Amino acid sequence: MQDIVIKNVKTVEYEKNNLNQLYDPEGEHKNSFEFQRGNVISPFKNGEGKLSINFYILQPGKSNYPYHQHFGREEAFYIISGTATLRTHSGEMEVKEGDIIVFPANENGAHMLTNTSDAPVHYIDIDTYSSHDVVVYPDSDKVRVFAGGIQKSFKMQSEVNYLDGE
Repeated sequence: MQDIVIKNVKTVEYEKNNLNQLYDPEGEHKNSFEFQRGNVISPFKNGEGKLSINFYILQPGKSNYPYHQHFGREEAFYIISGTATLRTHSGEMEVKEGDIIVFPANENGAHMLTNTSDAPVHYIDIDTYSSHDVVVYPDSDKVRVFAGGIQKSFKMQSEVNYLDGE
């Protein structure tokens, strides 16, 4: 049974995440997707609850994830400190300490956060949990499918007929 969770942004254990190192060891991408993440609570890890909450730190010049939109999860960022550039379907805007940004689970929720300042940006990321999600990456024409423990990425043009192989 899940219990009350209390974690502090200043004392939580952070882990470094470098998506470029993990997915692009040849260094062919123009953006640096690198951040530190401190887990508060995650149904992905403990199988309980409906919220995924993490603290993030973005160093100068780094982005959190490629520009994307979810169709199975809503998401919200609260900027604890610093300023960053938020890319959305409407263009780019500056977000700063005290701002909360809510991303709906549709094409209007497309986003990417980049630290374009010279100081770290600290923020909280709150997601509604779903073991199933479809994430579209408009820049690269990809789709990523999450279903239970399966995570797969596909190019949109690789579509096949519904009955192909049946």
